[in-house]
Amino acid sequence: MYSTFFGLQIASRALSTQQAALDVTGHNIANANNKGYTRQLPNIQAANPLTFNAAGKPITIGAGSTMDSIIRARDSYVDRQFRWETSKYEYWAGKEQTLNMVEGLLNEPSDYSLSSDLNNFLNSWSELAKNPQNVGARAVLKERALTLVDTLHHIDNQITDMQNDLDANVSVTVSQINTIANQIKELNTQIKRSEAAMDNPNDLKDQRDALVDQLSKLVPVRVVETQDPGFTDRTVGNFKVIIGNESDVDNVLVDDQVVRQLQNPAPTVNGFSRVVWKALDAGDPDPDPNDPDNWVDLGNQMGELQANIEIRDQYLVNFRSQFDTFAEGMATAVNTIHQTGQGLEAEGITGIEFFTLIDDTQPFTAANITVNPLIRENLNRIATGTIPLDTTTDPPTHIQDDDGNDLLEVGDASVALDIASLSQGWEKLQAYLDPGDPMPLDAGSLGDFYGSVISQMGVDIQQAKRMAEGQSVLVNHMNNQRESVSGVSLDEEMANLVRFQKSYSAAARLVTMMDSMLDSLLGMGTTR
Repeated sequence: MYSTFFGLQIASRALSTQQAALDVTGHNIANANNKGYTRQLPNIQAANPLTFNAAGKPITIGAGSTMDSIIRARDSYVDRQFRWETSKYEYWAGKEQTLNMVEGLLNEPSDYSLSSDLNNFLNSWSELAKNPQNVGARAVLKERALTLVDTLHHIDNQITDMQNDLDANVSVTVSQINTIANQIKELNTQIKRSEAAMDNPNDLKDQRDALVDQLSKLVPVRVVETQDPGFTDRTVGNFKVIIGNESDVDNVLVDDQVVRQLQNPAPTVNGFSRVVWKALDAGDPDPDPNDPDNWVDLGNQMGELQANIEIRDQYLVNFRSQFDTFAEGMATAVNTIHQTGQGLEAEGITGIEFFTLIDDTQPFTAANITVNPLIRENLNRIATGTIPLDTTTDPPTHIQDDDGNDLLEVGDASVALDIASLSQGWEKLQAYLDPGDPMPLDAGSLGDFYGSVISQMGVDIQQAKRMAEGQSVLVNHMNNQRESVSGVSLDEEMANLVRFQKSYSAAARLVTMMDSMLDSLLGMGTTR
C-alpha cells in the first residue's frame, strides 16, 4: 500500500546515500598522497521500486537511491603490464649496477690496472735487453713481475668476494620473497573473512596489491583472482600469486591461504646453488639443490633475483675463466721463450721457467700463478740470452768455461727481446714452437686478449644501461596509465564534493517540502 510518508523515505535514502558518497570522497582526499592507495568510487544504484494498485491496475514507482557498494578503481590488465615491465626494469637495472661494480674492480684505464702492469712487465724486458748484466734492471723486472701476478691474485679474490656478496644478496632476496608471501597469505585470510561477512575490505586489498608490486621488483609475478566456490550468495575471492616463467603454471607462491617457501642453499662443491622450492611439510627432506627438477624457473631476464643469480653463477664464472686463460697463456708464452735461454750464472739454471705454480697440483690460473722462487732468490737466474755454440765441433756444442759450465755470450739479449715482443704479437714466439702448435691465446697478443675482455665488459654494461633506460620509459608510461585509473585527483574529488553536497542539499530540501505538505495535510481537519 502506498504510504503517506513514502516521500520522506525517498528523501531519507537520498540523504544517507549522498552522505555516504561524501564520506567516500573525503576518504579519497585524505589518502591523496598515499602511494599504495586506490581511488574508491561510490556505486549508487536505484532502490527497489514500490508497486501498488491504483485505478484498478498495478503501478510501479521509484523508491529513491541506495549505496550498493564502494568499488576500487583498478584495471587488472594495466596492473599486470605494470608489474611485468617493472620486473624487466629491475633485472636490467640490477645487472647494470653489478656490472659497474665489476668494472670498478679492474680500475681501467689507470696506472694501477692489469693492462698497466702487463705493459710495465713487458717493457722491463726491453729495458733489461739494453744491458743484461745490469742488476738494477733485473730487480725492476722481478718487482714488476710480482706486481703483475699480485694484480691477477687480487682480481681473482675480488671476483670471489663479489660472488659471496651476491650470494648473500640472493639469500636476503629469497627471505624477502618468503616474508612478502606470508604477508599476502595473512591479508588473504583477513580479506576473505571480511568478504564473507559482506564487509568492504578495500584498504586491505590496497595493502595486498602494494605487496604484489613490491614482489614484482624481485621476481616476475602474475595474479589470478577467482570466485570461491564455497560462496554462491556473495562475492568472496580466491587470490593466487604465481612467480617466474609465464608459461610455468607450477610456480605458485601463494594459493589463497597456502604458501610455498623458497630457499637458497649454501654453496656446494659443484659451485653456487640455485634457488629451489622448500618442502612445505617440516618432516619432508630438503630438496637437492643440484637436481634441476627442484629449481625454480625465474623466467628470462626478469626481476632483481634473476639478475643477481646470473651474474653470480654465469657472468663472474666466465669472467674468472677469462683471467685464468690469460694467466695460463702469458705463463706459457713467457716460459716457452725463457726456458731456451740462460742467466748470468750457468750452472744448474739452464731451461728454468719464469712463472711457476703456487700449488703444483693445479693448472695455471689467475690465483695460482707466481714468479719462480729460484728467480726471486737470485736475479742472475733471469734468462736474457742464449748459450753460444762452438761451430768448430761436429756436431756444434755449447761453449763452456774451464769448469765445464755453459757460457752465456756477454751482451746477448735475444731472449729478453723476444719476450718483450710478446706485447706486439706471436711472431717471435713461433720460432720457439713446433710446427702446428697453437698460439697460447686466441688473440693477436697478450694485450689484445685482455683488451677484448675489457671491450666485451663495456658492451655488456652499455647493453644493460640501454635496456634499463628503455624499460624505465615503459614503466613510467604504465605507471601513468595506472595513476590515470587508480590515482586520486584532488580537482576531481573537489568537483565530486560539490556534486554530492548539492545532491544532499536537494534531498534536505525534499524533506522540508514533505514536512510542509504533511503540515498542510494535518491542518485540513483543524478549525479555527
